[in-house]
Order: sequence, then structure tokens, then C-alpha cells
Amino acid sequence: MIQLATLNDIPKLIPVLRVLRPTRTEEELAKLLEILFEEGYKLAFIGDDEMAFSAIGFRIQTFLYSGKTLYIDDLVTLENHRKKGYGKLLLDFAKNFAKDTNCETFSLDSGILRKDAHRLYLNEGLFIDCLHFACKVVDFK
Repeated sequence: MIQLATLNDIPKLIPVLRVLRPTRTEEELAKLLEILFEEGYKLAFIGDDEMAFSAIGFRIQTFLYSGKTLYIDDLVTLENHRKKGYGKLLLDFAKNFAKDTNCETFSLDSGILRKDAHRLYLNEGLFIDCLHFACKVVDFK
């Protein structure tokens, strides 16, 4: 049911990823996914032969503050496939991946207004441990 994406799966992943990243064009997403895969980014998904219904993108990085960490970049489900438990299934997949790769920490950032996502994360044992600050490089003072 859950599959790890390859470069060949990119076309079926674009619609679900655009839900979470609407400012990116299909072409930008495809190009970025190719780069991300080269950098070790993993993308697991639930779907059929033509379309991903739900997806989770993650990578393993090591930080001084958290050690070896599985960091979730993206978790999204198409609107008409929500409330089917796909988000929990994909989180469980990522948790097991973290265990299997001997990670110390499991983390993600979530947009402030994504209340349903926050409820899922809190129910899954995650907690809010920091604020994330960012800006575009072109906006540097």
C-alpha cells in the first residue's frame, strides 16, 4: 500500500504536492524533486497507478542539537481522500523508518494555521518544542 517514490513516480506525485506547495508550478516541483532525491530526500506515498492520494517527504540529517534526525518536509493528502487514516499510516511509516535507521529524533515544522495537522501530530506523540524563523535571502536587511 505504501510505496517509496522513484523518479518515475514524479508525475503522479505533483497533484498531491501542489496542495501543500501551491506557489510552486508543476515544472518547479518536478525539478526540485529530482534535486531532492539526489540529496537523499525520500518520498513515500499511498495511491494507485496514476495518482498519489497522500504523501510524506522526509530526510535524515544530523544536527548538534538533536543528533541523527528524521525530518519530515512534507505531509499532505488530497482533499477527497482525507479522513481515511492515510496521514497516520504515513507517519507510522516514517516513525518505523526512523527506528530502522537508528535516528535519535523525529521532527517536523508545520504552518501555524494547519490546526487539523497539529491535532494529528499531538495525538501521535509529537510536541511543540521550538519556533522556526525564516525569510527569503533576497529580503535580507
